[in-house]
Formats: sequence, C-alpha cells, structure tokens
Amino acid sequence: MERRDFDYYEARGDVKLEDITSCENNAEILRRLRDQDTYLDAINITDDYGIADDEDNDWFTAGEGDDLGWLGYFIGKSKYLEELFIYSWEGVEHIEALIDGINRNQSIKSLHIGTDLRGTSFQHLRPFFRNNNNLAQLTLDFEVGLECAQSIVLTLGESRCQSLTNLHLIDCNLGAEGFVGIATALRAYPQLRGLYLQNNNIGLMGCIALGDTLRGWGESNLKYLDLDGNAIGDQGLQALATAMTNSTLEQLYLSNNLITAVGLRSLSDYFQSESCCLKSLYLSRINFGDEGAVALAEGLNGNKSLTSLYFDPHQSGITHDGWAAFSKLVCDTSNVNNIYLSNHIIRTIGDHEMFSTPLEIRQFSRAILTLT
Repeated sequence: MERRDFDYYEARGDVKLEDITSCENNAEILRRLRDQDTYLDAINITDDYGIADDEDNDWFTAGEGDDLGWLGYFIGKSKYLEELFIYSWEGVEHIEALIDGINRNQSIKSLHIGTDLRGTSFQHLRPFFRNNNNLAQLTLDFEVGLECAQSIVLTLGESRCQSLTNLHLIDCNLGAEGFVGIATALRAYPQLRGLYLQNNNIGLMGCIALGDTLRGWGESNLKYLDLDGNAIGDQGLQALATAMTNSTLEQLYLSNNLITAVGLRSLSDYFQSESCCLKSLYLSRINFGDEGAVALAEGLNGNKSLTSLYFDPHQSGITHDGWAAFSKLVCDTSNVNNIYLSNHIIRTIGDHEMFSTPLEIRQFSRAILTLT
C-alpha cells in the first residue's frame, strides 16, 4: 500500500470532498475542518456505520478508501479542533497519514485512544506530544501490551509535554512490568492534577514505583488518584501511604483491591499529617471488616479534611462493632470534652445516600450539613 504524506494531500487539496470520502457525513466533517468551523471542536472516529448513523454528525466513519488520510490532512491544518476520540478502525487504510496529521495539530486539548494502534508504534506520536502546547488530557482505554507500554514510556519521557494535566490509563491491563516504566516516566510530569489508573493490575511493584514518583515530585499538583481494581494489597498501600504524606490529593480511589485492616492502618500517619487535604476516600468492594473500620476510625480521629468515606456497607463485612467505631469517631458521647474533640468534618460514611448507615451516624452527618 502506498504511504501518503502531507505533501501528497497538499498537492490535491482542491479536490471535491464528495469524491474522496465514502459517505456524506465524512465529507461534511472535512468541509467544516477545511473552513475552520469554530463549532466543530470534537471528532469521534469509528468503523461502525451503525453508531455513526445514530449519533450526532461529529462521528467520522473510518471506511474503505482514503477517508482517514484526508481526515489527518485537515486535522493537521485545523485551528479549532479541541477533542479527538479514536474508538475503532479495523480494516481501514492510511492510519499513518492520520497520525501524521495529528502530529501537525496544535489545537487538540484532549486525545482519547480506545483501540490498538495496529502496528503503528505509539512513538510515532512523539511530535504531537512534543509540539502541542494545548494538550491537557490523554486517555488510553485498550489492552496495552508490553511493547506498546514501552513505546508509551519512551514517548512520555522524550516529549515532556508540560501542558498535560490529566492522564487516564483505563482497562489497559498494564501489569506491574508495564506500569513501572510509565510511573518512572511520569516523574517528569509534576504538573499532573489527575491520574486515573483503573483496572491495570499494577500490584505491589507498581505501587512502589508510583510511590517513588510521588516523592520525586516534591511539591506536586496531583488532586485525583484513581487506583480502583489494581490488585493492591496491604504492602502496596503501605508503600503509597508513606509517599502521600506531603501530597495535595483531594480524591483517592482504592475500590476493588485486596486491602485489609493492616493496610488501612498504614493510612493513619497520612490522615494525621498537617498537610493532608484529602476530601474523599473510596473503598467499595473491599471486605475490610470490623478491624478495618476501627483502623479507619482511629486514623481519622482529629483529621481536618476528609468529608466523605465511601464504601458499600453490604460488602464491607462490618458489624455492630465497626459501626460503633464510626459512631464514636463522629460523636464520642462519653463526656463533653470528647464530644467537642470528635470529628465534626466527615459528612458521609457508607454509600452516597447512607441508606445502610446506622441512624445515629446519619443524623449527625445531617447536622453537620445543616451547620455548614
């Protein structure tokens, strides 16, 4: 197959768009890109004609012929495109030409890749990450093999894209081996505000590497850290807890991991540190039992930031003893002084609506909301 570059399309830029595209909607998107339509700020790429027909007209169908090549050409010249979503492109041609066009673009703020690059190394996007000073969010949500993970490491490490503030690696199944290199590359990105790593099975070694990165940032900007579904056990959480002591985290997601009371107890120093600004902690789908509830309650005694502790009471394994520890946390009625010293910050314990949370805790939480 002939490899077509920017010069090939530039020499043919005056063609009729209807003659070079496989459907009317594709031609319309190219026309709007060519004319610098300020209202076309997002494009979704799919090879599913059914989705494209049923959705809004910002869906570009990667069909037969040179649709992707022309799309890349006009994306490269666009001044107003802000979001690009790549969902699927099986059996289509000229992916390289699309990548070339993306590399020329400097307006995209959010790039979402939800499909394998089909042999096109992630490193081929290095010019995009190096030269685009508007890119704020990168999302990958496909199964990333070790070779692709290594190319991501090289790309992030070389480009040092200083505008990137949110990185989503979702359902990539990186494993510890794939993630350790990425975590190391992220040491050059202390400006990150959101790091979303759901379902990557990073395990203990991944937590150690991430902890090293958090410490290496010094004064970080990280506000959101999502580690749901990562096979994190107590040792992994302990490695993270020591690295979070001076962090700026506001939301921490640890649901669907292998954490017990031992791991939760390691959060106590973090909760008690003067710099702790964590507002929400998510522990759903974890059976931490009464010992875990006690560890959390004792650790949060005196904490001045956490307002929401989310978990599923029916899956947490706690009984009357665990709820009693939380009740004592929010309002220790043993004497007037203890009532005063109780945690009057936390508003939610349990699920969002607290349907399964004991009445005395719900009533106290409502009282806090009323006062604030």
